Amino acid sequence: MRLVTVLSLLITQILAAQKSSIGPPKLLEQSEEEVWYHLDDDDLKNRLTLRCEADENTDRYYWLKNGEPFEIDSDDVLWEKEGQSGSIVFVKPHISHQGYYQCFASNIFGTALSNKMNLRLGSLEHFPKRDIQVLRVKEGESLTLNCTPPRGTPSPKIIWLYRSLDDSSVIETIRSRHITVDTDGRLHFSSVELSDGKATLVYECAATSPVLRGEYRRVSFTFHSRKLSFSDKSHPVRKLSVSPSEVTIRAGGQLKLQCIFGGRPLPTIFWSKVDGELPKSRLKDLTSHESDFGRSLIVENVHPDDAGVYECRGRHLVHTVNVRVMAAPFWEFDPPHDISLPEESTGELECLAGGQPTPIITWSMNGKFLHELAEDSRRVLLDHGRILRVRSLNHDLDTGVYQCNASNPLGYVFANAFVHVRGLFGSIRFTTHLFLNSSTRSILPNASCSPLESRSSLYSNPRL
Repeated sequence: MRLVTVLSLLITQILAAQKSSIGPPKLLEQSEEEVWYHLDDDDLKNRLTLRCEADENTDRYYWLKNGEPFEIDSDDVLWEKEGQSGSIVFVKPHISHQGYYQCFASNIFGTALSNKMNLRLGSLEHFPKRDIQVLRVKEGESLTLNCTPPRGTPSPKIIWLYRSLDDSSVIETIRSRHITVDTDGRLHFSSVELSDGKATLVYECAATSPVLRGEYRRVSFTFHSRKLSFSDKSHPVRKLSVSPSEVTIRAGGQLKLQCIFGGRPLPTIFWSKVDGELPKSRLKDLTSHESDFGRSLIVENVHPDDAGVYECRGRHLVHTVNVRVMAAPFWEFDPPHDISLPEESTGELECLAGGQPTPIITWSMNGKFLHELAEDSRRVLLDHGRILRVRSLNHDLDTGVYQCNASNPLGYVFANAFVHVRGLFGSIRFTTHLFLNSSTRSILPNASCSPLESRSSLYSNPRL
């Protein structure tokens, strides 16, 4: 009776475990593919972290640098939370830390891999010191403020801010229908308003860079606008800044075209695609501040068929841009999805990546290329490697984390997918793992004989 009760409890545990999240690690967070750092006298500012977080199923983390094992427990590099997290902290970064890093999260079911993270040393100089520049302009006129950024690697991005002279802690981003920052960092006033020239208002040009991690360098301007008589308020429309007539963008990236026109009344910009339709489902709202209230056309997740001629129109002014799309690998729909299937069934993982030239697809299992594993006729690659089909799924052989990599000379995309092969109902196989380790996690990996055979194993096992 006691053995029957024990068997019943074990089967209950197994069925409960099958419904839980037991399985190989699943990555939850990782750093970007490119991580910048700089060397500073302040050690606290110098510290940087490469993130690698997986779920609670993870037993072990380890890292490679440039394809070789990377030692973590040193004076310069430490685990952020050893045993709980795969993230590592560079306490004292130096030049020799540049390189490609990859994190591995592993347990007895399989191994999940992060993207390769390229750790790069950068820099950003300061603006030259100077007094606040004061400009005098007329209400209704167009105005352009130039900003020459300091030297830096990578090239810094320019943003513009408001600051109050009454309270220097009050800093705001500029979001106005008549003020726009172009892609070269110049600030354009389509039509200066009287309120733009308040005596206590300062415009600051700021340079940001990934190496500063949230900080920025800045330089200030201020100006006064003079009110004009009513008869002088109308100004003809004119081009202040437009995108080049030829633009090349990578597939999967963001396309941003600009047409900044000056004039009073403020001209409304209309966008169209001459040789097709605008991709409305991936278009930023043209009435939002992100699209500069219609002066910028922003297309997310660019597709190859977004190539073509785009046109902007403001009253009688027209500008056209021919967009070419470089097809670095991109996901046509989504990365491969996790699958959970019973034994003896057929499973498929899809690595549906597009690109020009056509990407080469490679598959790995737990970080090892499939062609390096023992040959298995149950595994078949279809559609030029875009689909991995496995017949007669076997829990012991096929459960794991599979990696898909699609690459061409322009880049790559990479993803993990967990294949969970469930034991057939009524065919639960126990092995010595069951008796040597009380962890539920160790019960599941080996399952294949019938309950009757399991009972005889229980009777014959001296440990019960």
